Amino acid sequence: MLNIATRIFKQVLRDKRTLMLLLVAPLLILTLIYFLFNYSDESKELKIGTYQANEHLINQLHDKNIETVQYDDYKNLKDKFKNDDLDGFVEESNHEYSITYENSDPSVTNQLKLKVNQILVSKNINQLTNALNNQSKMLSEITKKLPDNIKQDLPQQDKPKIEKIETSNHYLHGNKDTNYFDTISPVLIAFFVFFFTFLISGISLLKERTSGTLDRTLSSPIKKYQIIIGYIIGYGTFAVIQTALIVIYSIYVLQMTTEGNIALVFITNILISFIALTLGLLLSTFASSEFQMIQFIPLAIVPQVFFAGIIPVDSMHKTLQYIAHIMPLYYAGDAIQNVMIRGYEISDIYVNWIILFLIFVLLLVLNILGMKRYRKV
Repeated sequence: MLNIATRIFKQVLRDKRTLMLLLVAPLLILTLIYFLFNYSDESKELKIGTYQANEHLINQLHDKNIETVQYDDYKNLKDKFKNDDLDGFVEESNHEYSITYENSDPSVTNQLKLKVNQILVSKNINQLTNALNNQSKMLSEITKKLPDNIKQDLPQQDKPKIEKIETSNHYLHGNKDTNYFDTISPVLIAFFVFFFTFLISGISLLKERTSGTLDRTLSSPIKKYQIIIGYIIGYGTFAVIQTALIVIYSIYVLQMTTEGNIALVFITNILISFIALTLGLLLSTFASSEFQMIQFIPLAIVPQVFFAGIIPVDSMHKTLQYIAHIMPLYYAGDAIQNVMIRGYEISDIYVNWIILFLIFVLLLVLNILGMKRYRKV
């Protein structure tokens, strides 16, 4: 028994990568989570558009730390939200307020809804208080001029009538039941495509090496880039099938909210799957077993989850926002969220596609260069 324990102890000490996984990786992940949740910009200012709103309402919105943008019309709301990055829009007409929420992030919607309701309730209370004070003042002045015997016979006065404030809520995306899962579900689609493609491609190449297939291929006249492209075509075919299955299942079986073109969701996931494929092939060159390949997950996969949109990147500390912009899943998650939740078109997400393609090309080149370490002839 002690001999087995001693052997395992020595084996782990000799395996530097396992020691890193046991001792360093958890600390890195915990540190990342600590900064994500403790150094987020909680004072992010909300932004709301107004049409025919009185100055008093605008001042109250400013008092609630809400930035306002005034418009001359109520048309093309979707363009106004998109171009000016609005969280909401208020139209005022004869004490009636029509409030439209952007609603791609339910937490922002709830925060804005709470502040707007507080303002309107406060306005109602102020109107009632002023009316009561005015009525009381008038009655007091009148009764002072009346004889005492008449004062006693005066009927009780009714409460003053005030114009009740009416509100109607509308939602640019989703509805009042939109929840947090609706927001992160597009990110989860991209993550699962990325994760399983990364794992399968990396482990499959390891099997090629351990079985001797890769050595036999390298001993042939075939060029390094042809080997890598061959692997990408082979594994990429199954990555495309897997991606199609995940996207179709998520949208048609799980009924995830989709406002945009499904083809754009599919293409974005194809791009991230090929990035995962090349990343898995690249990291597999530094692993000698399936277990060592799995050890890369906490360092290569887990951090990307936090920067993919599960936690709003805009609310993070500036330094963390810079880190997010080097993560492939950030661009994939952002593009898929914009398509599925906001109904964006190609013209709105093509920059994300270009960046994802460039990351794929970079990893492809690194794989070709990394193949040199296997060439034995």
